[in-house]
Amino acid sequence: MGSLLSSIGSGFLLTVALLIAYSYIQDKRRNPAGLPYPPGPKGYPVIGNLFDIPNAFIYKRFREMSRELNSDIIHLQVFGFHLIVCNSKGVADDLLDKRSSIYSDRPRMPMMVELMGFGWSLGFTPYNDWWKHSRKLFHKHFQPSAVPQFRPKKIKAAHGFLRQLIDSPADFHEHMQLMAGSTILDIAYGLDIRTSDDPYLKRAEECLKIIDQAGNPGSFLVDIIPALKYVPEWMPGASFKRKAREWRGVAERFYTVPFEFVKDSMSDGTVKSSFTSLALRDISEKDDRKYQEELIKCLGGTMYTAGADTTVSIILTFFLAMLMNPDAQTKAQQEIDRVIGADRLPNFDDESKLPYVSALAKEVFRWQQVAPFAIPHRLMEDDVYNGYFLPKDSIILGNAWGILHDDRLFPDPFAFKPERFVGPDADPRLPAAVDYAFGFGRRVCPGRWMAHSFIWIVVASVLSTFRIEKAVRNGTVIEPTGAFTPGILASPEKFECTIKPRSKEAETLIRATGTA
Repeated sequence: MGSLLSSIGSGFLLTVALLIAYSYIQDKRRNPAGLPYPPGPKGYPVIGNLFDIPNAFIYKRFREMSRELNSDIIHLQVFGFHLIVCNSKGVADDLLDKRSSIYSDRPRMPMMVELMGFGWSLGFTPYNDWWKHSRKLFHKHFQPSAVPQFRPKKIKAAHGFLRQLIDSPADFHEHMQLMAGSTILDIAYGLDIRTSDDPYLKRAEECLKIIDQAGNPGSFLVDIIPALKYVPEWMPGASFKRKAREWRGVAERFYTVPFEFVKDSMSDGTVKSSFTSLALRDISEKDDRKYQEELIKCLGGTMYTAGADTTVSIILTFFLAMLMNPDAQTKAQQEIDRVIGADRLPNFDDESKLPYVSALAKEVFRWQQVAPFAIPHRLMEDDVYNGYFLPKDSIILGNAWGILHDDRLFPDPFAFKPERFVGPDADPRLPAAVDYAFGFGRRVCPGRWMAHSFIWIVVASVLSTFRIEKAVRNGTVIEPTGAFTPGILASPEKFECTIKPRSKEAETLIRATGTA
């Protein structure tokens, strides 16, 4: 076994060396003018800037690097692979938006896409016809004018969340998970999920765990040496192929079972309105029905994999922000009391009348992004930008966290200030910039209007009925650290808080929603 591992290690180093040499020759051939790469830290032979990329909070380090190099675009190279980071709104707009025709592909993901088959998920799909057709179909049902059709489902979920907070406030995190998962499965398939033990929800959560494991960079050697995907399963060291086959089956069951449930419900007349039922109904005779059904089935699965964990993280961030910024919470509640009063709960008709609450929700998205980098892009052909050479196949990262914490755009960027978005002096560029929390260019999340809408009703509903305060233990106030997890997806680290109804009237209103 030792000699086998030694051979594999030697083969790996030889492959890396050949890749570096090939990349170097290709870059020289394609860049005859000898243009420089964007500024970047000086690396080492072979490994390049491997030691310049930290394991945690990489988006913060890249923001610091931009300042050290006095450049909003930076370049790093690791084992011959090029990495370009856009650390300002201007650079991100210029490359990922204005030149989106060549900046909209995804990097090759051998484990996730080629072996596990996750190319069905819109976020991982290469820039091809399948992606374009999927995007068009999704936009049809979730563009701003179409989003209101799902408002009743969101209000139902928000009210259920309030009732759970009344009964067991200490379990607020678990309540968020059930609310997010059940809402998405209701919108996607019309499923009525009531407990965390529901089999549909369990399958969905299992699929998310798979994505978390397979999508972590460097977890599988095949992502570095794609040729390994052709190794037979029986060979020593090929356990990743058996795992990929098993995980592919888990994912296919996750998005196939609820899809078939909707089709059966449509046949027997018991179907509930959902994205899947509406999209199936709209298939015309001139369409390729099999192809359209596959698009619909995969988009239903995408909705959960893209929205469940991110929704929980955003709502957790809202709770943490209120805990650490009681003045903002008070100001929002005063606006709600003035506009709505104490005899009903907020609804979507109130949104335009609650500008501070809406600004607070926007600031939650800006204050800390769930996906500080979103999913990386791939440059599809050589490009030149501001005199810098950007080689084909470079990995392009839009540093959403860096942009939304750029003090040139957001003064005092680490403070939680809803006032940025409201009032006559508010910068009109800022609301659009917040969309960077959802990605860039043509790969921006098409579900962002759904996300904004759902987060708004949850924020308004919670603020109208509860007070979120620091926990007290043995007479001592427990101060939240305000820390976030260091991975690719950022979520508040575990924190304690006290969640109490603002009044007896508020509690009565909440309980009444369960009997409506």
